Amino acid sequence: MKKLFICASLLVITLLSCKKDDKPTPATIATTDFLVSGVSVGSHDLFSFETNARVATADSATTKWDFGMRFEKFIFNSGASGPGNAGVIIVNNTFESVTTAPETGYSLDTTRTNLAIRGDQWYTYNSANRTFSPTAGRTFVIRTATNKYAKMEVISADPANDNGDLVVFPTRPTKIKYKIRFALQSNGRNF
Repeated sequence: MKKLFICASLLVITLLSCKKDDKPTPATIATTDFLVSGVSVGSHDLFSFETNARVATADSATTKWDFGMRFEKFIFNSGASGPGNAGVIIVNNTFESVTTAPETGYSLDTTRTNLAIRGDQWYTYNSANRTFSPTAGRTFVIRTATNKYAKMEVISADPANDNGDLVVFPTRPTKIKYKIRFALQSNGRNF
């Protein structure tokens, strides 16, 4: 009986001393269409990686959103743009090649005129037909408003009307139809 008690005690101690596996959960990958204002003034259309959804402008003073888009300008929920801790780094690597979010080096929206990124860092403008196209091999690595990590690729940015139908020059677009792909890592920095 004494041996059985000792064996049972050792088994309990062994089970309690085992470390939980600290591997991060796999990143959630999604592709979504995002129809945003095609004019260069007004409020930004806000988006949350965690919910994969648009966020109401009324929530712009919260951490419910991570980034906003208006025409080709992006803002991130930090500094002058919001109360969050969002930041961004644009890397010259494909979406698949980006496997870890850096610990430091994120640009913040310090003022409305000094946003974290400039449009020309991620697209090429075609003045003949007034369109812009995403530069291949550019990936946004984003620290979200709530200190999680995401990577994002702009797949396309097409001129559209208010209904989301694509338009061609010389018709002036009222919206821009973005297609983005992103991966959100809610547990760690590895994608």
